[in-house]
Amino acid sequence: APLRGPMALQAVRGNALEFTPAQVRALLSAGLPGLTLIVGPPGTGKTDVAVQAVANLYHAHPTQTTLLLTHSNQALNQLFAKIVAAGNIHPRHLLRLGHGEEDLDAAADSARYSKAGRVESFLERRVELLQRVQLLAESLRVTGDFGYTCDSAQVLFVAHVRVRWDAYRRRHLTADAKPTAADLAAAFPFTAFFDSLLGRPLFAADSQPTTEDVIELATGCFAYLDDMFVELRELQPFELLPGARDRANYLLTNQARIVAMTCTHAAMNRNDLLRLGFRYDNVVIEEAAQILDVETLIPLCLQSSGDASSASRLKRLILIGDHNQLPPVVKHTAVRQYGLMDQSFFARMVRLGVP
Repeated sequence: APLRGPMALQAVRGNALEFTPAQVRALLSAGLPGLTLIVGPPGTGKTDVAVQAVANLYHAHPTQTTLLLTHSNQALNQLFAKIVAAGNIHPRHLLRLGHGEEDLDAAADSARYSKAGRVESFLERRVELLQRVQLLAESLRVTGDFGYTCDSAQVLFVAHVRVRWDAYRRRHLTADAKPTAADLAAAFPFTAFFDSLLGRPLFAADSQPTTEDVIELATGCFAYLDDMFVELRELQPFELLPGARDRANYLLTNQARIVAMTCTHAAMNRNDLLRLGFRYDNVVIEEAAQILDVETLIPLCLQSSGDASSASRLKRLILIGDHNQLPPVVKHTAVRQYGLMDQSFFARMVRLGVP
């Protein structure tokens, strides 16, 4: 894991669950390209496996987007809430679409995961980070309103922050340098900023750190600064786009990496998603045994096939469910009995022994 220094909130939270050997095999299979079926009766931890599978894909493939689907809004909110509670996916990469998003937002207190809620959170986060940028500029005794826009913040990073860090690294962190811990702490250029941010001294006088401790702390502090400016670069389009609709569409197509919706929402909004150029690499479907064939297949066709890149973009399909539970609800008797429409795609694959 990357060093974060004293900024413990930036650390990736590890997995707190102990999975069984069968669940570990399911997780390994979910990480491989192709089709994966995860079958189990109620109470066997299928949802926990789904949460961990999504987190594994998120961290193993930083440039990929995962589409998360269920049959009902209630199940989707429960699954999404577990992903949020796990804490190993950055909130800025999570997005919940559909009518059930209001219930999720109401239950999530300050965290808002609908399109409107995410955009508002991004704008609030932008203000918070720009205030830190201005604090950083003042701690470096650099004059200028660097906390005005994301663009001016990048000027501070390139012209002052990166320059000071490179000079510090060349002078103290090369193989030939033999500095003491005190020398490293005294020369670190961002001490005043982190003292102010933490509300305590970064290098406590009574802690007596070793040289390795100071190097680790300094490296972690710069990693925090680097992440802060990377996040500001990602927030810059929300500063430039004029309207709420444009910002929400940009969020969906460029920012979100875990996009959750029901199969019904996917079917009803397929044309809009195609028009926006929505792209995704992995599909995870919970409650797959309760979903009709067509409801399973439509979410796989939300990407335009007009270019060669999208034709081969879908890499993984993960279906999770129990074919021994209730089948899909089909009210038309003839269609149900003679058309076998109450057999889900998930149950069909299980019957055929696929994969």
